[in-house]
Amino acid sequence: MLLHTIKSALQQGIRGSKPMKNDYWDPVKKRISTRLDYSLALKNHINFICGSDISETRLYNSQFTKFSPTYCIEENPLFLPYKETHHIPKSYFFEHWAYDKHLNPILIADHYKPVLKGYKDHSELPVYPFKAVFPSEHMKGNYYYMGMLNPHYGHFIQEGVTRFWLALKKPSLVNKNTKFVYHVFENFNEHQKNAFLNSNMMQYLAVLGINRDNIVFIKKPTTFEHIIIPESGISISDGNCYLTDEARLVWLHLNKMMAGYENKNSIVSNKRVYLSRRAVKAPIQGRILLNEDEVESYFRSIGFEIIVPEDLSQIDMQKALSTTNFIAGSPGSGLQNSFFIPNPAKTLGITCLPIMKINPGINHQVNTDLICGHKTYGYNTSTNNIFQKNNSIEWKVSINNLDKCLATVL
Repeated sequence: MLLHTIKSALQQGIRGSKPMKNDYWDPVKKRISTRLDYSLALKNHINFICGSDISETRLYNSQFTKFSPTYCIEENPLFLPYKETHHIPKSYFFEHWAYDKHLNPILIADHYKPVLKGYKDHSELPVYPFKAVFPSEHMKGNYYYMGMLNPHYGHFIQEGVTRFWLALKKPSLVNKNTKFVYHVFENFNEHQKNAFLNSNMMQYLAVLGINRDNIVFIKKPTTFEHIIIPESGISISDGNCYLTDEARLVWLHLNKMMAGYENKNSIVSNKRVYLSRRAVKAPIQGRILLNEDEVESYFRSIGFEIIVPEDLSQIDMQKALSTTNFIAGSPGSGLQNSFFIPNPAKTLGITCLPIMKINPGINHQVNTDLICGHKTYGYNTSTNNIFQKNNSIEWKVSINNLDKCLATVL
C-alpha cells in the first residue's frame, strides 16, 4: 500500500491527488504508549514562505511525538542477524532480532519504524532450550548495543549514534573494555565493512570512544555474556515520528566535543549557512536543483557562508555548525546537520511539492527541529519551475521570488 502511494505520488506530481494519510499501522506508537510525553501536529510547526498548500503530502496528517526511552541489561541473550538488504523489510514486518536467555523477544532492541505493519519472530528463532542444539557464537565480556548500522549518512546520524544516550547519562555502565554492537544489512560484506570503517562517519564514533577494534557487527547468531541495551531514542519515517531529549543529548555531546567548547551558552551564534548539494553525484530519487549555482551565488550575496558538506571533515563541519543561527538547503542528509547546532536556530528547507510527496526529508526536518528547539521554514518552488522525468524530479528556484519571500524571515 505504501509503495503504491509513493509510486502514485511520483506519477501524479503536482497535478492533484487525494490527501495522503498515514495508512500504515504505526506499531511504534503501541510499543511506547505508556511513555509518551506529548504529541504535536507537524503542519502547525513549519512556516512556508512560498507554496504553503501541503494538503496532498503525508506531512499534513503527521505528528511529532516526544517519549522517554528506557533500557535493560541482559545476560547471555541471543542476537540473530538481520536478513534484509534495506532498513525497511520488503514485507513491512520486522523480525525481532534480540531474545533473552529464555527466548523472549527483547522489544526495546527492535529497530523502530512507524511505517512498518508490525513485528514478528525471527525466521531462525530456535526452539528453547537452544544452547544444546543451536549453533551460535558466544562473546565473553561487556557489550553495549547501538542498533542498526545504516551507512547512509542521514540515517547514521539519526539512528546510528543516538542509542549512545545511556552511556552519557550513566557512564559507569561502560568502561575501556566495553565493545559496541551493531546489526548490519544482510549484504554487508568485507568491502562495505572497510568502506564504513574508513569513512568520515567514524569520526563521530571516535568521539564516543568507539573504534574499529571495539565494534562488533552481527552477521550470524551470537550470544553475549553481558550486554546493555538502550532503547532507540528516535524513530523516523515519512509520517509520524518519535523523538527524545536523549537523542538531542547525543547530538549536543558530539558537537561540543568536536567543535571544542566548554559551554554552549558561551557561543556567539551569528553565522548564516547555505548547504550546497553540488557535490552529490547520484541524488536519491533523482532530486536535482537545476540552478544550484545561482542559488549559491544569491545566498553568498546576502552574507551566507556556502558550505559543501562533502568538502569538510566532520570536525570542521561541527565547528561551523556550533556558531550557526540560520541554516538553509535542500531537505535531506545535508540539512539534517542542523541536529548538531547547539543553540536555537532557524532552518529553511528549499524543495518542491512532488519531492515532498515521495521523500521524507522535510518531515524529518520539522521533527528534529522540534526536539532541538529550532524553528522550521519551508520554500516550495512554483509549479512552472518543476520538470519531472521518468526517474527524476528536477526543479529551479526563482531568485527574485526567493529574495522576496526570504525577506519575511531575515
